[in-house]
Amino acid sequence: MIDRNSRNFSYSSQLGILLGLIGGGLIIGTLISAVMWIVMTGRPLLSMANDITNLKYYIALMWIQAVSTFFMFFLPVYFTALICYRNPAKFIGFNFRINFKQLIIVLAILVLTFPLSGALAELTKMIPITKGMEVKFKAMETSREAQEAVLININSFSRYILSMIIIGLLPAIFEEVCFRGGLQNILTRWFKGPWIAIIVTSIIFSAIHISYYGFFVRFVLGVALGLVYYYSGSIWLNILFHFLYNGIQVTMLYVATMSPGKNTKDIEDNFPLWMGAIALVLIIYAFIKFREISLLKQQKYVFPELEDPDDFHNWITKES
Repeated sequence: MIDRNSRNFSYSSQLGILLGLIGGGLIIGTLISAVMWIVMTGRPLLSMANDITNLKYYIALMWIQAVSTFFMFFLPVYFTALICYRNPAKFIGFNFRINFKQLIIVLAILVLTFPLSGALAELTKMIPITKGMEVKFKAMETSREAQEAVLININSFSRYILSMIIIGLLPAIFEEVCFRGGLQNILTRWFKGPWIAIIVTSIIFSAIHISYYGFFVRFVLGVALGLVYYYSGSIWLNILFHFLYNGIQVTMLYVATMSPGKNTKDIEDNFPLWMGAIALVLIIYAFIKFREISLLKQQKYVFPELEDPDDFHNWITKES
């Protein structure tokens, strides 16, 4: 692929730069988080491991979460793009090559991911594993849920708004920029095709959440997000999809918290396998239509005045 925006770094070099910067971002983010913890809580750093589940430190933990993910996910991709490309935003996919039909289909796919996710969660429970592995995975899940319980303690409208920003919006921006705009983007260009890039990225995307029982759910979500990015070439559709996915769950938790006695399980926990199978068929059909619409040469853009005629970020449409 010829990209006039490129500074002629090889794709292996780009990947190496990205991974190195992610490692650096992790270290810097951890150091800054440590300082924030001490300043915002007045507690010693060594107490953080035990205090992380204490609701008293809710606000501090929320902002530490935002800052650490910013340094680990967003900045490494931006600096990689800045080093390797003349226009970092263009490389990542911050463009408005979006039309209304794409938006509608993405929203339909979003709705269908919930029954599919529920079915996959049920299917995961049916996979036979050893007793030792089951005990280990459940212990990891309990620990993760205890930490998440602090972040999702949405017992007021102000906390709901804060959660929509910290848990809904910011992870949608940071994670999509990192995994789709960065890792998948480089791998797709390197392998001149989407599937290796999407599968590898989705595996990593799911694995970082450290949840055996949620692995296949997040993997399939990663594949869906990968295809949205691949066919549209606009990171904004991914951010919208991811934000709404997170936001719906935050809203359900808020409603459940403010309505005592109601079920507080995630929205995708209540779907049987047969509904997941139907959802999968409909999602595949939706992506077929999404690809057809994205391939059209003449599109009526949502923001035609912002269209860049030289920006054909989804170069793949010419090759597939």
